[in-house]
Amino acid sequence: MKNVVSTLGDDAKTSELTETGDMVAATDQLISVYSSTKTQNAQLTSEAQTLQSENEALKAQVENLKSVLLNTYSMDEVDKVVAQGYLDEVETKRLDNLEMLDSERCEQVSSVKDLYGTTHSVSYKFDPWQEAWAKFKLDGKYDTFEANIVTSDDTNRDANMSIEIYVDDVLVGRVDDIVRDENVRPISVSVNGGKVLMIKAVNTNSAGNSYCYVSDTNLALLQ
Repeated sequence: MKNVVSTLGDDAKTSELTETGDMVAATDQLISVYSSTKTQNAQLTSEAQTLQSENEALKAQVENLKSVLLNTYSMDEVDKVVAQGYLDEVETKRLDNLEMLDSERCEQVSSVKDLYGTTHSVSYKFDPWQEAWAKFKLDGKYDTFEANIVTSDDTNRDANMSIEIYVDDVLVGRVDDIVRDENVRPISVSVNGGKVLMIKAVNTNSAGNSYCYVSDTNLALLQ
């Protein structure tokens, strides 16, 4: 009996009954302690399961909210807002928030995974085996344009491309030698209150399936 008491823990009443030799009463007390402990354990298990369910629901809610934010902001901006707890006063917009005036062999895609495993949200896929371009309405509201140029597993291994950025038909930036296995290529240009932004993809070696993507776009408002 003493071993059983020791196993269940120190219970003063049980110990007292054991020492006086009242084994029936001591057994009843042990059963009571066991029942109470079992009930408490069941309650704690239930609470833990409830907390786990609530945690999973909160995770799903976070992902849903992030998905909504990605309709307007880049992944880097979303992470920054979450980390600091507020949105910067300096307003920026993604390219898909602007009106696309016209395009040729350019397709907006919801996301693209580059060859290094990073997924980029709303992007523009260019197929420059012929002329490929897209024009967007700036309306004189923006100061700078930034983006990342990436390739994916659908890009030809022999591809070699360039991306040119024009503001009101004036070349303001260019990235050359974009190849399949290269990591992200950033580009940043001043649009300086321009009216129309044009992104043009050029195939420099005539390889088919020379796809490239303009991703992580960001336009800073003119102050």
